Amino acid sequence: MSLFLLPLLFVLNISSGVVQEPVTSGHPAVAGTKSEPAKTPLKLPAEIKLILRVDDMPGIDNAKSFWEATYEIRVADWQTIVERTKAGQDPEETGLTIFQSSFAHLDLAEKKNRNVVISVPVAGVLLERLQQQSQKPQAFLLRSSVRFFDARLDRNFALKVNRIWRFKLFPDGEAAIAIRIEPDGSFSINGPVPKDIPGGYMIVGAPATKKP
Repeated sequence: MSLFLLPLLFVLNISSGVVQEPVTSGHPAVAGTKSEPAKTPLKLPAEIKLILRVDDMPGIDNAKSFWEATYEIRVADWQTIVERTKAGQDPEETGLTIFQSSFAHLDLAEKKNRNVVISVPVAGVLLERLQQQSQKPQAFLLRSSVRFFDARLDRNFALKVNRIWRFKLFPDGEAAIAIRIEPDGSFSINGPVPKDIPGGYMIVGAPATKKP
């Protein structure tokens, strides 16, 4: 499947398609040579937080407009995602599921219902995987089916909101995805976008706006 048909977002190195990670020597320091400085312990967030947000839609202020979804979050080795992508395989069919849930009929006229916060504690197997970041960089995968009902348009929208993002680019653990539906029925899904994108990188993925 062509990469540009996949509704995902991740960051690749422009020159090679593979993110270069620092390589450390496994050899002990030898007398008479300069030893490497001690590494600062990796600071991990207490939780991984994903925010799903409805930015706008024609009937967003109508009490009969709502959204609902089923979703899961996975954690996977970043290198595996890169290799599957380069081989033309679905990068989303990998990783370990760490959270599954759903929400239903959230009234969009209530502004508090336009954001859904998904929180996953960094504990257990997730903690173990993130502690190995220097050897095996990790990424997160969202797989979800989202349905909107816009009361002004009197129309349902069924969207697949699938995304991939590297933990390294979201060190505070928080990422956000914004969804917007236009009056003509087109829609856009944007994010997650890191606060700081390293030089020499580019974001690749599906075009932001699509017709349902």
